[in-house]
Amino acid sequence: MSVEEARSVLWLRNKRRPLGELLDEGYLNEKRLAWAAERAYDPRLKQAAAVLLDWLKQSSQQPQPQTEAVLPFPGSGPAQTIDAGITIEDARATPWPFKPFKGQQMGALVDARQITLKDLAYAIENAWDERVKRAAIALAAVCLNQAVSEPPPPAGPLKVVSSGRSFAERRQLFLAMVQGLFAGLVIGVSLPLAIQWLLKLRRPYSANPPSEPLSEILASPQGVIALLIILLLSIGAIGMWWVLPPLVLKKLDRAIENYRKGQEGEELVVETLRQNLDGNWTLFRNVTLPGRKRTDIDAVLVGPPGVWTLEVKMLSGEYRNVGEHWEVRAGRRWKLLRQSPSHRAQHNAVRLANFLRADSIHQWVTPAVVWANPASALTVENPLVAVWTFDRLPEELGNLWREQVIEEEKRKRIVEKLTALCQPKKENG
Repeated sequence: MSVEEARSVLWLRNKRRPLGELLDEGYLNEKRLAWAAERAYDPRLKQAAAVLLDWLKQSSQQPQPQTEAVLPFPGSGPAQTIDAGITIEDARATPWPFKPFKGQQMGALVDARQITLKDLAYAIENAWDERVKRAAIALAAVCLNQAVSEPPPPAGPLKVVSSGRSFAERRQLFLAMVQGLFAGLVIGVSLPLAIQWLLKLRRPYSANPPSEPLSEILASPQGVIALLIILLLSIGAIGMWWVLPPLVLKKLDRAIENYRKGQEGEELVVETLRQNLDGNWTLFRNVTLPGRKRTDIDAVLVGPPGVWTLEVKMLSGEYRNVGEHWEVRAGRRWKLLRQSPSHRAQHNAVRLANFLRADSIHQWVTPAVVWANPASALTVENPLVAVWTFDRLPEELGNLWREQVIEEEKRKRIVEKLTALCQPKKENG
């Protein structure tokens, strides 16, 4: 594949435009091209990214050729369909950004011949607004009698269905309740003891001396030892009473904060999904499948290309994923995680596939781990399950759009079944 052919290949669904345009605008860089060369599902895009990445490395000091959208003029070559990424109606309604016709609709200006092909070419090359560039490409193509590929009508926003509180939310509420009960117990025991001690201090000394004075107790070695033991036990009990409750409460605080961060990570992921997926997709949150082990699935994503179970992780520290194993750095060594996110995501995918199969819906479910903490270091090598880092999540989502894998009728049945599973909880809650 040549460099020019590579520049004409379209990027992922989230930015369905030629690689050359995105490269010239600065959106594509070596990091994004390296990701696409390694992980893009489309083999043509994968090859094009590798070609452009190699070209960038070899000619980093040379000026990049100007490859703005060039429209063929009559007689300059075979007719082709122009993908402007905008409908003709929207292009005509786009305001012209340059004087003296600034603010007027481009369609009316073209009809009145107040702007020409030369003006449209200038807008394609120099306009700051991406919509103006697309509108100029579309209208110039119409003027040149070129076919324009119009995008399908928008499907609306991503549909989100939740079955209620997530596991992280439920744990936060439970630990907050435990924390409150423990604090109440400490106060309930400490207050009566303090009152009793104060009253004892205020009580006048009895006229009757103690039946066994302290001097008699200290007269024998056994008495001294017994007194020391009593003093040590008393000091230990008082110390434990003053030290242990704060330690327990602090530990509960840390656990609540960890679950809060986990919930925050899930919200960030959902917001990114909303920004990059449309109404052709449905996101199910906190899905609890029937069965003995009623642990919830963080997210289930259903769309035209397939079904995914997402295991969202918002962990802090330095981690690595090699194959099926997950490890965290503890000082100078790596410690194996007790629960592998890859195993959990894979297990959830199998459970969901079995749940669908019970209604004769035979559908492959793909597991994925979403690493939601961009500040946490993660190294991935030959992962058992796909790992989507938060900074690459838009590209991963755009990468999902391949050919349509699920028939529309089957997808409708899957969405209905999962909605019926989640909706009763929502209504009863």
